[in-house]
Amino acid sequence: MTARRTFAARFKSWREAFLDRHSDADDWRNRYYSGTNWTQYRAAVALMAEGCVGLVLDAGSGRSGWRRTILRTAGGYESLDLAPRGDARPDWIGDLTSMPQVPGHRFDSLVCHQVLEHVTDPMAAARELARVLKPGGLAVISVPHLSRRHELPHDYYRFTPEGLVFVLAQAGFSIKRVVPYGGVLSFLHHQVSTLILSPVAAVPLLGDGLAAIMAPISIAIGCLDRLLDPISLAPVGVVVLAQSTNHPPDA
Repeated sequence: MTARRTFAARFKSWREAFLDRHSDADDWRNRYYSGTNWTQYRAAVALMAEGCVGLVLDAGSGRSGWRRTILRTAGGYESLDLAPRGDARPDWIGDLTSMPQVPGHRFDSLVCHQVLEHVTDPMAAARELARVLKPGGLAVISVPHLSRRHELPHDYYRFTPEGLVFVLAQAGFSIKRVVPYGGVLSFLHHQVSTLILSPVAAVPLLGDGLAAIMAPISIAIGCLDRLLDPISLAPVGVVVLAQSTNHPPDA
């Protein structure tokens, strides 16, 4: 049992070290890290081009890896997380399920990538996201469906597309678009990539060389998942573009 825990801790440290070096979602070593990363990036960016406008909240920002992508179309960027991570310092410190320090109706849009599975009450978090958006504000939200356990001990949920839509609709969102991404092969490829790429990320030539070899494999894996599962019965995750239906505050 001790050896298993030691390996799990090492496995996590490899992944964390890779993300510390390549946290930007636009970094090709991150984007093509695995079939999972590639298919999520492709699905998310398409919706973010429409959904990231005005002042954007990066909710559960982590290392602020989506900041550059958000600012392609947004007019401003603010981040929220439980604590600083890596070199990133959030503009707002707080729990997504209760963030009274963040004013209501402050943001024109928001993104929340791979966060709702880590909060104890996703419905409360979704209501808070709706609260801080202006009426009609847009949200791009992604969650996993197939994923290994991670960020332990705070890993609580997995979502079907229907489950995420239900949570958001109950919280005060109308759903504009639902995009499942990836599949079983992407999930398996992500585990292989973590074992191969993360331990050597710090070695410039070897790390970048292996990442370059992995890039076309990641794209091919994503294409195979679409061919083998065209109706997304087993997606690796889902991204939703939603719109707040909250009414403006009383004058």
